[in-house]
Amino acid sequence: MLYTNEFRKMNALAKEKMQLRLPKRLQGVAPTLIRQIFERALPDSINFGLGEPDLPTPQFLRDEAARVTLEEQNGYTSHSGLLGLRKKIAASYPHLNLSANQVCVMVGSQEAMTAAFLAIVDDGDEVLIPNPSFPAYENCVKLAGGEPVYYRLPAEKDFGFDIEEFKSKITPNTKVAVVISPSNPTGKIFTKEDLEQISEALKDTGIYLISDEIYSDLYFTDEKPHSASEFYDRTIIVSGLSKSLSMTGWRVGWVASSQTDVIKAALTIHGFLTVCTSTISQKASLLGWTEEAERAKAEAREIYKRRGEFLIDLLQKELGLRGTSPEGAFYTMLDVRSLGDDLEIAEKFLQNRVITVPGVAFGSEAKGFLRVSFCNSEEKMAEGVRRMKEALEK
Repeated sequence: MLYTNEFRKMNALAKEKMQLRLPKRLQGVAPTLIRQIFERALPDSINFGLGEPDLPTPQFLRDEAARVTLEEQNGYTSHSGLLGLRKKIAASYPHLNLSANQVCVMVGSQEAMTAAFLAIVDDGDEVLIPNPSFPAYENCVKLAGGEPVYYRLPAEKDFGFDIEEFKSKITPNTKVAVVISPSNPTGKIFTKEDLEQISEALKDTGIYLISDEIYSDLYFTDEKPHSASEFYDRTIIVSGLSKSLSMTGWRVGWVASSQTDVIKAALTIHGFLTVCTSTISQKASLLGWTEEAERAKAEAREIYKRRGEFLIDLLQKELGLRGTSPEGAFYTMLDVRSLGDDLEIAEKFLQNRVITVPGVAFGSEAKGFLRVSFCNSEEKMAEGVRRMKEALEK
C-alpha cells in the first residue's frame, strides 16, 4: 500500500510538471468579449458588431492581385517590405520627410501595434490607453510586460478628449501613450487642439506616442484628421489599408516614424514573427495610392456617412435611443443606460439574432452603451433594428 501511495504521488507530480504553466506575460491575457459574443451568435444574425468593412475590395486591386499571382514570382520580400511600397507609405507623411528605412510593412495594423509595444515597453513600464478603446491595446501592453493605465474619454462629453484627465495619468513610469483617431469604438476624432495639448503635455518627458490611424481615411469631417506626428516628434504611426480599401484579409499594415531606433527594433521583431507580409498583397497594395484608390476611398466615406445617419435616425425613431454622431470610422455608441446593464441588453439582442457589442468590452467609461456598426446595407440595418425592438418588447 505504501508503495502504491508513493507511486500515485510521483505520478501526480509528473503530470503537474507536464501541464503548461503560462508565462507571466500571458497571465490575464484572454480572448476579448467581442470574440466571445461572435462565437455565440445564432445563425442568420444581423451583425451590428462588425469591425470590418462590408464593401467589397475594389475591383482594380483584386485584378492586380490575380495578375501578380499568375504572372510573377512571389517569393519573400525583405523583412521591411517592398521598397516601392515603403516609399509610398513614407510619402503619405510629408511633414516627417521619412526615408523608406523609417517604414516597416507589417501583417496588418494589429502586428504593427504589437511590434511597436514590444519594441518600446519593458517590464513595469506604464502605457496610457484611452478608455474606451479597442481592447487589443490592453492585451498587447500586457504581452510586452507593461502596465496599462487608462485615461477617460468622458461619456458625458460624447467621449471627447479631456486634457486634464490625460495629464493626471502621467507619472515618472509612463513610457508610452496611445491615441486612436478616428476612434474605435466611438468614431470620435482628436482635433488639432487636442493633439497640440497632448504634445505640450509630453514635451521633454521622453514618452513615446503611438498614434493608431487605421481609420484615418474614413472621416466625415470637412478635412482629413490630423496625425499626431504633426505635433510630436516621438510619435510612432500605426496604420494600413484594411479599413479604407476593404482589405482586412489582405493583412497590409505598417509602422512609420522619425524614431529610427524604434522602427529598427520593430523590424527585428517582425522578421522573427512573420518574415514578411504577403508578397502578393504588397504588390497589389502599390495601387493603394492611385487616383482610382482615392476615388474608392471617397466613395466609401460617402456610403458610411449616409449609412451612419440612416442608422442613428432609425434607432432614435424606433427605439427612442440616442446614438452618438461619429466623426469617422463606422460605429455609433448607442446609449442603453435607460434600459439597464449593457451586457444584459446585448445578450437580449443576441438571443433575438442581433449582434451588438457591450460598451464595457471597450472600457468602464463605455458601460451602459453598445457599439453598433453600420457596415450593413440599409435593408439589413432596418431588419436589425426591428429585431432589437422586438427583443425589448418581449
